[in-house]
Amino acid sequence: MSNVPPGIVCTAEEYALSLSTDDNPYPTITCLTHGQNIGVLLTVEAALISLCSIAFLFTLIIRNVYRHWTQVPWNKWRLLQEPMDIFMMSLFCSDFLQAFGMVMNIKWVHEAKLYSGDYCTAQGAIQQLGETGVAMATFVISVHTFIAVMWRKGTHSRLAAFCIVGFIWLFVALFVGLGVGLHRSPGDLYDVPTPFWCWVGGRFLAERIAGEYFWLWLALSTSLLVYVPLYFWSQGRLSVDPHKWWRFRMHRPMVVEDTDGRKRRAMAMLAYPLIYAILVLPLTVVRWINFGLEAHGTDAPSVFNFVVIVVFSLSGAANVTLLLTTRPQLLLFSKPNVVVVAEGRAPSPSPIRRGSSKPSLGDASSQEPMQLGRLNDDMGWNLPSGRMSVASSYMSTDMP
Repeated sequence: MSNVPPGIVCTAEEYALSLSTDDNPYPTITCLTHGQNIGVLLTVEAALISLCSIAFLFTLIIRNVYRHWTQVPWNKWRLLQEPMDIFMMSLFCSDFLQAFGMVMNIKWVHEAKLYSGDYCTAQGAIQQLGETGVAMATFVISVHTFIAVMWRKGTHSRLAAFCIVGFIWLFVALFVGLGVGLHRSPGDLYDVPTPFWCWVGGRFLAERIAGEYFWLWLALSTSLLVYVPLYFWSQGRLSVDPHKWWRFRMHRPMVVEDTDGRKRRAMAMLAYPLIYAILVLPLTVVRWINFGLEAHGTDAPSVFNFVVIVVFSLSGAANVTLLLTTRPQLLLFSKPNVVVVAEGRAPSPSPIRRGSSKPSLGDASSQEPMQLGRLNDDMGWNLPSGRMSVASSYMSTDMP
């Protein structure tokens, strides 16, 4: 029987079972040292910040719904008006599950040890549902943003968006449900301590990759790939042929007015894929290291695991902060468009439309800065507009 080191509350039998050996390569119990217990507590605190942030966001969304319900006719608005609303709602629901799963570590902090069982299985399932859901939603948002900004074609179908989100949740629910349901025997549990929180056990490497790691890496690589061209596009250095999507050209930066700050908000919207990449990259590096070390019965130093998971656990709070600071026209965060019309009198046309159906590009008296679009001297290439945000592009009609 192994001697229990000072500061560990496990019994001698539990401590012996927590040691990785040739006969026990994947222990089903972890005995936490005092320092490791503090590290797990930090992950709980970081996840709790994200959980409270998302709960606050959902409260604001309920307020937005009530405000529109009382001020705007019911047939003039929807909570999920555009595909991006649907994708963002899915993202925040997954963020909530991811944060909640990590907050469940509070039980292990209290007991100073982790062990397999129903609670551990529940935590692992919730964690995988949330983390995979966040990765898949981020991937979809990155691709959708890229298409909407560069071409503004085929990105307005709510039905397609609902189908995509439905596939995401169906995939993660089936994958996690089948994994948990098919591996229930004591020596073949799907979710076990790994080692500082419960997740998919080390014996299920293929399930780890197909059920989560693949989507994490896909979202990470896609986020980095789409951010670069979107950044150059926003700076007026890149133009895309609207008729042949694979054709683009680089040129000197174009001077674009930004009197109302929409370009700044557009760049803030483009920060979503960048923020995700920053938060996920350290986690993937450490987990890759653990892949190799697990084969030899060891793990990376616990401090590395705690640092990356604390950073990763703040992703929900980071997404909420981006949404609230950029104030895009998503999830009813724009002010209700209330129009009061006197009885028997038609509403007055808006200032932009008064006197003509379209503002004249050649009207020198116009106070509005000219938008950059398809100009004759640009041979039909789409150029960035200083008065169009990424969010507002979802509201625009498809260009021919």
